[in-house]
Amino acid sequence: MEPTATSAHGVRTGVVRDADRAGRALRVSAHPEAGRVVLSTWQDAGCVSTVRLDRAEVVELLAALGAALLPAPQEPRGTTP
Repeated sequence: MEPTATSAHGVRTGVVRDADRAGRALRVSAHPEAGRVVLSTWQDAGCVSTVRLDRAEVVELLAALGAALLPAPQEPRGTTP
């Protein structure tokens, strides 16, 4: 993530570059006055999409990201689906 920067559209708290696509990034901006966090997808200098999350949804997102880091469950040997 890049360092914190102030933006006219909230307080930018981080930027994560796309691992596979040049110029693509996910920006995270805090909007405390609205009780929201905004995730925006950027391609070069243009915003291509946004998702606005309230506090509870941010917690859900963090849980989903944590779960994505876990290895896939293994089927016990000798069983059939």
